Amino acid sequence: MMSKEEMNKLLALYLEGVATEEEERELLACLQQHPEWQQEARRQMAVHGQLSVLMQDELSEEKFVGGIMQAVEKEDVDQFTEEVRQKIQRGQWLRRALAVAAVIAISLTALVLLQPESVTQSGGSNMASVVRADGVEWAGSQIESGAVLGEGGTVKISKGLLEMDLAGQGRLIVEGPAHLEFPEDGKAVLHHGRVVMRATKQGIGYRIETPLGSVVDLGTEFGVSVEENGVVETHVIDGSVEAFAKGGKGGVKLLKNDAMRFGQDGGEKIQADLGNFYTEMPPSHNGGAGYIHWSFDEGEGITAHSKGKLAKEAPGQGGMTLKVEDEGSLPQWSEGVSSSALSFDGKGAYGESSYRGIGGGKPRSVCFWVKVPKDLKISEGYGLVSWGIHNVEGKAWQIAVNPQPEQGPVGRLRLGLFGGQVVGSTDLRDGQWHHVAVVLYGGTRPDVGTHVLLYLDGKQEKVSRRALQEVLTDVDSPDHGLWVGRNMAYFGNGQGMTGHRFFRGSLDELYIFDYALSAAEVQALMKERQ
Repeated sequence: MMSKEEMNKLLALYLEGVATEEEERELLACLQQHPEWQQEARRQMAVHGQLSVLMQDELSEEKFVGGIMQAVEKEDVDQFTEEVRQKIQRGQWLRRALAVAAVIAISLTALVLLQPESVTQSGGSNMASVVRADGVEWAGSQIESGAVLGEGGTVKISKGLLEMDLAGQGRLIVEGPAHLEFPEDGKAVLHHGRVVMRATKQGIGYRIETPLGSVVDLGTEFGVSVEENGVVETHVIDGSVEAFAKGGKGGVKLLKNDAMRFGQDGGEKIQADLGNFYTEMPPSHNGGAGYIHWSFDEGEGITAHSKGKLAKEAPGQGGMTLKVEDEGSLPQWSEGVSSSALSFDGKGAYGESSYRGIGGGKPRSVCFWVKVPKDLKISEGYGLVSWGIHNVEGKAWQIAVNPQPEQGPVGRLRLGLFGGQVVGSTDLRDGQWHHVAVVLYGGTRPDVGTHVLLYLDGKQEKVSRRALQEVLTDVDSPDHGLWVGRNMAYFGNGQGMTGHRFFRGSLDELYIFDYALSAAEVQALMKERQ
């Protein structure tokens, strides 16, 4: 007769993928003989699954402490945190530590998953839990981080990104606006919105249903979208899924970089566009990083002074000189958000700083106020703020009012890298001041399509169009620094891009941070000068 301690050891070996076939058979037989142990084993698998997902992320330790630990009683935090840190440092648990961790996991799981006050929806089972919210506006009941959703639990958001754990079966990133519910174990229903699921071993077979069909995980990472116009798609990021379209003749297996659009009478394979989905959450930070700030409050002269840590490190302290090319005139001082601002004529006015910008794929946030005239011509949208080089894919960083209809709606906020871009959905051409923030939150291979958040007036801006391109900003090759009001593809003296040379409108309070601002920080910065 196997003891409970021996069962825990076998279960730990199984979860780490090192159990032999004989040990797996022994474990199965033991659980069949002891139904009273099955619930504990299931909950232990849930905790292990949460760890498995988070260990795959570069920020696993931070997310673990910030997410799961909130639900653990204080007296258990120190002991469990130490176990997790040891796992991160070693890369894997030793077999002896596995058995100890299994015992700890069971007791902690009871604390985390069995507390009735943490279940925010009807039903007592753990279907999903909220790990973290960023810039979320709730369209339904607000759900706090660490809260658990039971059977029938519902999530409704109008904006922002939400990270959820699926009771150890995987992780979801939900992009608003979205409506999602969890009717039973192993299944979620997406009524509208976009989600990305990264499954654990325990999540194989998890099903995401939509109005036009369903997607079943086969050990993978994939995205599902239900648009406002009723279009339903799934895109496979890694691994494989099986897609079942209503009216279809069975499932269709999709592999990495495959995609499918669902219809009333079945589905059709389409070209995958992984830039349609956010695959990671923006990282948290503890502040204390650098920034450079041009207030444009001088009101006269041809120099806009800067301040901040990054300004002190730049040649000439990062000051901005007002310049003119072609038939234009110098930028003009005008009324700003709180004091003065700079206005550009769209003919040749621009500013150049000795500060060269942030290079490579390093995190950054660019924030400013902009006023775009109602009668802005399509040739007057480039560029608000730019640095890098334009003729090598990924090495440019240019924020503009989109002038390219083939790449997204004209007049919307745009970040372009040459080779890829992300475009917002709100028309800026109304003659009013708007606060803009463009946030890149970095990673191993940050991409403009999946690692950039746009904010307008303190709220996350819905993206209308994305195109994938790794961020590789070049700050070493250009013979000039940061530009405002000028297209970086125009070299001057008639050289370079014809048309689309200079921006017409006004800019105020330009900040550049060398880290990714949170939604709350973007809002605070906006309100400071409002």
